[in-house]
Amino acid sequence: MTRSTSSVTFLPEDSLKVRLKKAAHVCPSPEQCLWMDKELTAFIHFGPNTFTGRQWGSGHETLRDYMHGKPDPEQWVRVCAEAGLKHVICTLKHHDGFCLWHTETTDFSVKNTAHPLDVAGVLSDACRKYGIGFGVYLSPWDMHQREAGLWGTDAYNDYFLRQLKEVLTGYGPVEELWFDGACGDWPIWQKVPCYRPETWYEMIHRLQPQAVYRMYDPYFFADEAGWKDLKDGKALLSWTGKAVRWVGNEEGRSRTDEWNMQPVFEPAIAKNAVLPDLGSVKYYERAVGAVWYPVEVNTTILNQWFWNPETSRVKSLEQLAETYYQSVGNNGVLLLNLSPDRNGLIPDDQIHRLMELRRFIDRTFSQNLAEGAAIRILSDGSGNMPDTACTTANTKDAPVYEILSEDPEKFWEGSTEWDMDTSSAVLEIKLPQPMSFDQVMLSEHIRDGQRIACWSLSVLEDGVFREVARKGSAGRKCLRRFTPVHADTLRLTIHQSYDTPQISGFGLFMTQLPKPENPPAGSDETRGQGASLPSPGIDLSSLAILSLPEGTEPGLACRLCKGGLQSIADAGNAWKIPGIMLRLRALDPAELPCSTDFHAEFTGWIRVKEDGVYVFSLGTADAGALFIADRLCIRLDEPHDYRSEQVHLHLSAGFYPLRFLYTSFRHSAAFCLDTDAACPDARDKRISLL
Repeated sequence: MTRSTSSVTFLPEDSLKVRLKKAAHVCPSPEQCLWMDKELTAFIHFGPNTFTGRQWGSGHETLRDYMHGKPDPEQWVRVCAEAGLKHVICTLKHHDGFCLWHTETTDFSVKNTAHPLDVAGVLSDACRKYGIGFGVYLSPWDMHQREAGLWGTDAYNDYFLRQLKEVLTGYGPVEELWFDGACGDWPIWQKVPCYRPETWYEMIHRLQPQAVYRMYDPYFFADEAGWKDLKDGKALLSWTGKAVRWVGNEEGRSRTDEWNMQPVFEPAIAKNAVLPDLGSVKYYERAVGAVWYPVEVNTTILNQWFWNPETSRVKSLEQLAETYYQSVGNNGVLLLNLSPDRNGLIPDDQIHRLMELRRFIDRTFSQNLAEGAAIRILSDGSGNMPDTACTTANTKDAPVYEILSEDPEKFWEGSTEWDMDTSSAVLEIKLPQPMSFDQVMLSEHIRDGQRIACWSLSVLEDGVFREVARKGSAGRKCLRRFTPVHADTLRLTIHQSYDTPQISGFGLFMTQLPKPENPPAGSDETRGQGASLPSPGIDLSSLAILSLPEGTEPGLACRLCKGGLQSIADAGNAWKIPGIMLRLRALDPAELPCSTDFHAEFTGWIRVKEDGVYVFSLGTADAGALFIADRLCIRLDEPHDYRSEQVHLHLSAGFYPLRFLYTSFRHSAAFCLDTDAACPDARDKRISLL
């Protein structure tokens, strides 16, 4: 088949096998190809939240809440360029409605502050200076326009279009636009009535046709009548080939298998973004077609989006390396957020960690250990390979050697007689000498589509091939890690492919973590409450309180306050409702001020009967934090849906003060705090919540 387009519409009579083969020939647009090739992109979150300590504004911010010094957007871009990032997306307007450019649409912008620097202008100029892409985050949700009477009305979309036009026409080329789906004034995943996103996309196509965009949730393929026509084969899917897909979380975590081509099985794209198996075969059974919709993994270098002097904490190199494998190494693009501080600069601790990440990537992937290997084709999927075919690959100009080329347009492909149910391909790779490696890279020629559905790598040990890696999808780049091996003969097997596999890259690498270096003075990870986050197994026994303070009553005191907060760090000292005494597990929803949009603080004491290691579990739907003896032990911020974490703590017998913070700003109240001994045979070592 020849190179196709970024979408395909199935016929009602198409079998599952036919649908998968058609989907295998959906391919990216040139704009999507350029975007995927960048691999590493920076997010920049900066604005009034940086100075108020919030993660989501309230809509009541003023111009005085902006900053007292001059920001330096060129420093942001310079840091990104030095770290190897290829693209910068800045939050030119977050949910509070404050604009970081000289807009004519509202007075609530930088031009009316004491430091009226046009951040967008300086940023876009710096991107051109350092040769990296310029991108824009523009929040559709605008809480500042509530009091102006514009928010929620039909006129709001015109207002938003004027803002969009300003950033699309005033700052040169724009390579990506980000439309956040968050809107606390409307149920999550549902369409906000005053939005007209189709008009946004049309404006982008007209004014910045080279740009891709993260679509607002939800995107509608069709109304009820249009969906019926698609199912009946009377209409074609409409898809521009400019959209990029949110991974479905903000933790830097992708699916086991990430597919660029996505089956269209519902008329709207909304909550589907969080499905753990999105793109898998089962969704093709009821799909009307498929589209090329590549994944972007967005997360933070801190533990939050906006910088906060009390709560910000830089993630470890190990965490960021894992995020790299979960994004770039799993057929995606990494969108890593950096957070300028109140001086308008990216702080040294973030720069330090970012440069560590670059050194890790450079050192680990600077040398492909498979270079110079001899390759034999043991099977190309036709089922009738002649004996001579096994040796012709030893000629260095044979097509199979294209898998060792760095040119993405060069590739080796299996037999044109490929059958997805019965065919497989096997390549034997002989290294120049035995080498040690702990990861393999496989890349498909995605310019013609994504096809491989199962592959593996085996190494020859003592005369027997042992499998060391197995994966489902491959895509643009797939990195699979395993326990280090030392070998010189390997076999790459394509077990299943939806059509003839096309392999454009193969590599073997050895992890090279940089030697630890001392972080810059005054900018380490031990500032504020973030400094107190224990690693598993930390010893808190020295903080034990051996007797209850005088006048302390049993139970947990609970203080409630209306108004939900996205980040638990926003709580501060805002508690206003007098405390009531209750047992945590006996919390009655009727005692809450409302089912959502509130925050709460629980304080009390725990009693540890004897020394031991104890497990503390915390689960929340929006945000929560657990403190023991004034130390932050677990923090869950913006989980979008209910999830839980646990920590192991060394505790000596005695009493410990406990504090639990919870906020519900988007979901109905849902949280659980639990404790237990770490060892199953130590059930008597239970902790009492007094």
